[in-house]
Amino acid sequence: MSDCAAGVPGQWQSIVGTGPKHVCASPAIATPEVIHVKYALQCAPSHRQRRLQASASTPAKMTMKLHEQLNLLTVDELKQRRDLTPIGDRSTRKAEIIEALAQYLLAGDLGSVWQRLSQLEIDAIAEAVHHWGGRFDSVRFRLRYGQVPEYFGRRRIYFYSWGTPKVEQPSVLKLFFYHGEIPEDLLPRLAGLAPRPAELAITTLSDEDLPATVASNGAAGAAEPLRLVATEALVRHDLPAVLRLIGQGGIAVGPKTGLPSSSAVAKLESILLGGDWYRPEDDLGSQRWAGGAIRPIRPFAWPLLLQVAGLAKLDGSKLALTARGSKALSQPLETVVSHLFERWQAKGAPDELRRVDLLKGQTSRSAQLSALADRRTVIAGALKDCCPVGRWISLDEFFRQMRFRNHDFEVTYNAWALYFSDSNYGSLGHEGFGSFEILQARYILAYLFEYLATLGLLDVAYTSPYHARPDYRDVWGTDDFLFLSRYDGLRYLRLNALGAFCFGLTPDYRPTVEKKPPLLATGADFGLTLLRDPEPAERLLLERIAQPSSADRWRLDPDALLRASADADERGRIRDFLDTATVGELPAEFRQLLESVGERATALADAGSARLIRCKDAAIAALLASDPSTAPHCMRAGDRLVCVPDPKLAAFRKGLVRLGLVLPETPSG
Repeated sequence: MSDCAAGVPGQWQSIVGTGPKHVCASPAIATPEVIHVKYALQCAPSHRQRRLQASASTPAKMTMKLHEQLNLLTVDELKQRRDLTPIGDRSTRKAEIIEALAQYLLAGDLGSVWQRLSQLEIDAIAEAVHHWGGRFDSVRFRLRYGQVPEYFGRRRIYFYSWGTPKVEQPSVLKLFFYHGEIPEDLLPRLAGLAPRPAELAITTLSDEDLPATVASNGAAGAAEPLRLVATEALVRHDLPAVLRLIGQGGIAVGPKTGLPSSSAVAKLESILLGGDWYRPEDDLGSQRWAGGAIRPIRPFAWPLLLQVAGLAKLDGSKLALTARGSKALSQPLETVVSHLFERWQAKGAPDELRRVDLLKGQTSRSAQLSALADRRTVIAGALKDCCPVGRWISLDEFFRQMRFRNHDFEVTYNAWALYFSDSNYGSLGHEGFGSFEILQARYILAYLFEYLATLGLLDVAYTSPYHARPDYRDVWGTDDFLFLSRYDGLRYLRLNALGAFCFGLTPDYRPTVEKKPPLLATGADFGLTLLRDPEPAERLLLERIAQPSSADRWRLDPDALLRASADADERGRIRDFLDTATVGELPAEFRQLLESVGERATALADAGSARLIRCKDAAIAALLASDPSTAPHCMRAGDRLVCVPDPKLAAFRKGLVRLGLVLPETPSG
């Protein structure tokens, strides 16, 4: 009995293997059996362990010459290859067959053999020779050509059958490929025969090229409109609006998780330009086991982005602005967004995969999820490499280019621990269940749609997620799913000017946001008339400094304006808002009010905290205020009172000792 099977009940010993894709089948078993996942997991090394074992036991690259590869074959295998050539030698000795084959392949006329290759087989040789160092990459080849040559697509299947086995026609590719690799000394010759393939072109679209509707996979013939959103305008509005809302103490979050509460999500959605990606009526209210809610997305992301970047912090049960957050209101948009992006790349939490609610087992220790920063770095590199700035690219094309160009990452090192519906039958460790489309693609969709698009780095075109990506249908336990993730509706993306700047593709940021028409017209007695519906952020600021008298008429409130102008930066932002939001120049009475508010707001300054000390009599107070030992550290505050600033308290105490006095200690110092 193997070590793997030790301790496993007898009825399972014949089918427990050494890994998720390996079954130690007993000769007595003639029908397929189901691996008992519980015991297979106990004795199977993790994917990470297998990778470490492989890297420790084998060199990074083992390139063999033709003679060495031929020598590994049996005589029968050598004869099969010889029969594919016009070699006249019929020797039966292995060494002679090897020498004849090597002589022919390295120096003979390959014309007759080359003519028997299909174009697809020639492409396979060309890609391996010119792009992949002699190795054939079936995944990347299929991504480019849609299929692989039959020689590489064959799989050995052992079964019991009363039928006659199908006779397969031998492929001449076996003359050139040995264990999926072309021998090192054969590469130069094939490089001259197979032309270098062109670089894989990226299929992009303009606004006019995008379809108006997208077919739904849920109902035959049904289609739904494609929603296009340019996100630079959104983040230019949303970032200061969210910071202001946090500054007003309007965002409640979990004390341990930092996640926004349902009431906080509602407040955030109300002040975001355009609300969330999906409206309440877009949500079909499906049960959790069928997918659950498709919102929130943007309101969920903002509190997390601001916390990890240090612009907001937990203060009791609510978020509060940090000094950096207050400063961000006056900084250029690209500076703040670039900082948010960098911090999320390095430290962002929680894992975006956690938002794929139907994927279970993520919190188990056996899941062995990969490092978040590593995943995000790979995707960011793919965006820079595969997404021309200002051009739309479909998500399917982005995935194809990303994988073809080797922008690969792991989500988990033990897919057996992740599952849908049932941990045994629905485990992603089963072959085909944990594919790129299921794990990597869903992680990418969440990362792009919830965070990068919210930050305004990517423009998006999307539909509802229902039945949008039915690539999970063959996975056990997904029959009732309406979608795999709430982000499945993302169809196209476009790297915009802000994204190009944050990704380091351009040295400067040039905004592409259109100028807005005026919001207000001024009137007598500080009256304001709305000329259009205010954006949420505009309304939030207007409510701070003015009072409504009707649906479209407001009046500037001098007292509210004074309270809001206590902070110098905020005072400047209010002035800028009134200058840009009103038609023409501000009337004289408005300017005078703002100047008066500015003077009164700066009339007083907080000099810091101080200690008020009461003396026994006026003579002692006079002594302290005049003696060189204490006078520099205090000031007279009344007949028997002196005031000592906190920073000077220690020096004041030392001066008291020189005068033969002492200040009694108090609980506060």
